[in-house]
This record gives sequence, C-alpha cells and structure tokens, in this order.
Amino acid sequence: MKKYYAGALSFLVVILVASAGIAADDLKVVKDKEGTTWSVGSDESRERARSEEERDKDRAWDMLRNQSIIIDKRTTK
Repeated sequence: MKKYYAGALSFLVVILVASAGIAADDLKVVKDKEGTTWSVGSDESRERARSEEERDKDRAWDMLRNQSIIIDKRTTK
C-alpha cells in the first residue's frame, strides 16, 4: 500500500514540476506603484486580447455616435 501511495505522490510531483516548467514563459509579472499585475498567456495572446479590447471599445464609441438619441421633455407631476 505504501508503494502505491509513494508512486502516486511522486507522479503528482513530476506532473506539477513539468507543468510549471512548461508554463514558465506564459506568466508575466509587472510591478508598478499601483501594485502587481500577473498576466497569464503568451505575448501573442496578450497582444491579441489588447487589440480586441481596443477594437471593441472603438465599436462601442461608434455605436454611441451613430445612435439617434431622443430626449423626452415631458415634465413629471
């Protein structure tokens, strides 16, 4: 029984160490005066996410600019 327990534990340790070594490039830590920012993912995926956020923000502004706004001037009593 102890052999199985030791085998399972060593297997788990090997898997965790291997995954930490593989994913070491995917973790980026940036420290500034406001705090620490942890980013997970490759540089390409982070850049893609940033460009997608900018594109979404531009689309939202375009939608607001092109929206016809109707102001209700009725008074409530």
